[in-house]
Amino acid sequence: MKQIRLSIAVLVSVLSVAGAGVAKADTGSVVDGVKITKADQKKVRVYTQAGAPIDVAIIDASGNVLYKGAMTGKKHSTSFDLKGLPDGQYYLTAGNNAWWMSQGLSISNNALTVEDSKLQQVVHPTVTAYNNSKVEVVMPAKNVDDANVAIYDAQNTLVHTGSFSGPVGRFDLSALPDGSYTFVVGPEQKQFVTRVNISH
Repeated sequence: MKQIRLSIAVLVSVLSVAGAGVAKADTGSVVDGVKITKADQKKVRVYTQAGAPIDVAIIDASGNVLYKGAMTGKKHSTSFDLKGLPDGQYYLTAGNNAWWMSQGLSISNNALTVEDSKLQQVVHPTVTAYNNSKVEVVMPAKNVDDANVAIYDAQNTLVHTGSFSGPVGRFDLSALPDGSYTFVVGPEQKQFVTRVNISH
């Protein structure tokens, strides 16, 4: 009978630099200590208490990256002046290896609005074994309905793709041989990587 044991979790973000963060429920939020607010007519400010580097990007409605950079230091507070941008829909994204968020921003009549209803957040998934060769993936999220899953073997060959809705996905690995497998999990905009060992 196969047993699954998790190796030391290697949580690497495909799109961000190494870092750590704490994620807890906070007034409906899954990412604690992060806030995006309007700072002036066309300025937005990002606040976070995470001590690790945080990747930040500003993206337009077509997916074009207008700005990409990192916030560093013990306590983060950075302002972004958007006065050069025309009216339209934009997204400010921030994250590290532990979490990711996207905040919708709207510019109309030369004024900025932070759209609270367009806030998406996701925290790195927890992967646990149950019933011998089955794996449960739990991914805390807000306003993220679906997560993609890709499983690769030790030779980096794709052995399974799929998705799950809601915070929990379950996968039966009984058909796979012994070895190390990599789970790549997350919404389209943010992926997290966790390694799992399967042995008899």
